[in-house]
Amino acid sequence: MSIYHHAITPNGEVIFSNLPSDLNNLIRQEHPTTKAFEAIIDGKLQKVRLGFKTNEYGAIYICTNDSRYVNSFKLFKELTNISLISLKSMSDLKFQITERHNGINEELIHNLTSLNTYSIQDLYALIPQNLLSENIYKQRETIKEIIAKEPNVTSKTLLQLLKYNLAMKVEFSVFQKTLQKNPKVQLLEDSISDVLISILQIFIADFTEKRITVSMDQTDKRLMIDYESLTVSLYYLLDNGIKYCSPNSQFRIKFSESENCFCIIFEMISIKIEDNEIDRLCERFYRSKVACQINTKGGGLGMYRVLKTLKLNNAELQIVPRVGNYETKNGDICYQQNRFVIKFLGQEDWFKRNGIGRN
Repeated sequence: MSIYHHAITPNGEVIFSNLPSDLNNLIRQEHPTTKAFEAIIDGKLQKVRLGFKTNEYGAIYICTNDSRYVNSFKLFKELTNISLISLKSMSDLKFQITERHNGINEELIHNLTSLNTYSIQDLYALIPQNLLSENIYKQRETIKEIIAKEPNVTSKTLLQLLKYNLAMKVEFSVFQKTLQKNPKVQLLEDSISDVLISILQIFIADFTEKRITVSMDQTDKRLMIDYESLTVSLYYLLDNGIKYCSPNSQFRIKFSESENCFCIIFEMISIKIEDNEIDRLCERFYRSKVACQINTKGGGLGMYRVLKTLKLNNAELQIVPRVGNYETKNGDICYQQNRFVIKFLGQEDWFKRNGIGRN
């Protein structure tokens, strides 16, 4: 015995429906009957009752072959009234789900469109479109001449294109992994130093442009990580570092290890972090007042994505502002020494795992 519902909004959009296809013709009737009648459901002739109720949130159809409601109009009426009460909740839930998915899709489209625009702008700045269209049969020769004449600009453009392509890969990775209920995580042993350098090299030109000196301590540490998701975490952390670090400063990457925990420590002279902002920096769409002053086009998603993707590696982010007394100003913007720590939890000591004793 079953109870079926078909709920629609005032404009006819379906909110929820588990109504068998055999009964679809019944809900098209202008005034469906509430009397018991016979209908074919799943190829069988069954006795059913159909109800219909409306309110400001839409309309709901209730159909059942449960003998309790088929044989008692009173009980069926109570069932119909109770079902109508749930219409608002169903409508609100559908709206929330739709808004969430539309927001995520719009966010992805916006970011990929922006990255594509940046790529095209940089390419056309190096190779103007009019030069290629002047003689379509000599495009290769034209490009060779530009590269030979502007080797520094060419190398800078190529590095930017590499970064944009990595950013696009990151966008798709975030979109796929953070939306999946059980994302595929492939934990393999990898050199943490190699992983950092592979991402860091993409941003060196940006650090150089702001005259930021980057240094990284040595480590032989190997961790069980999901390379793709950790790449995403590091990408957004470095991307934010470049945006909000003070020009003419130092960006240091250090490491620390305890018995069951390994940390990557990023120390930088970056925008001042107020105490009430620490717990909010990783909230979706949250941007501090100073961050808005520096970068008006940001979406407040970078640190949120760092936190989200770190969880796939059983890691967490710790933000420690004002680790020293150093403070400087660039116009109205105040910079201080801040520390961002990626803490990998539950990592067995690599030396123990490989049977190497420590002195």
